Amino acid sequence: MVTKLAVEIKDILIGIVDDHCIVREGLVRVLRKMQGARVVFEGANAFEAVDLAVKHEPDLLIVDLGIDGGGLNAIRLIGERAPNVRCVVFTASDDPKAALAALTLGAKGFILKGIGAAELVSALQSILSDQSYVSPEFAMRLVEVANATGGTVAADLHLNVREVQVINEVEKGLTNRQIAERLKISEQTVKYYMTSLMQKYGVTNRTLAVLEHRKHHSN
Repeated sequence: MVTKLAVEIKDILIGIVDDHCIVREGLVRVLRKMQGARVVFEGANAFEAVDLAVKHEPDLLIVDLGIDGGGLNAIRLIGERAPNVRCVVFTASDDPKAALAALTLGAKGFILKGIGAAELVSALQSILSDQSYVSPEFAMRLVEVANATGGTVAADLHLNVREVQVINEVEKGLTNRQIAERLKISEQTVKYYMTSLMQKYGVTNRTLAVLEHRKHHSN
């Protein structure tokens, strides 16, 4: 069953897919605190996630991994059929392998359900600014898993000085704007270097770029 909701009629469209009604209701209440947010649909399974993402093309799709049909399957299919939709995992599972799989499939964030309302809104706003979000303590567990699985890293990346500076600032959790201010370059230039870094590391988001960078420099 799909329920349409109107939180605030502005310009940030959000979909919520979770098999627990109480979680969806809680998210709607939190999103009322987020300026410009409008929840355009709710769903409860992977089929609805994909179907509604393609139909509505929300700016953000918040999806649980444990939904019927599999959250990872939904993220994969949405990446193929609605690539402009930013998928954000919101789950009780703290399995770093699942997180790594979701990020590899294109998810822009991996958020644990124990997060506070203010931090959740902040994380979603970061993702809307074309950044990825994983809590710093959980990111270290992702590095350990990535190292253990022996993910491939290019042997000869030839990062230039500015790329190294940018990725080092990203590792600290800074936004593009903060990096631009620290390095005294434009925000657009930061985005250019991030695009170059992601291409060199063969990844699709900032978090994976940091993971690959750490793996490369830990060898």
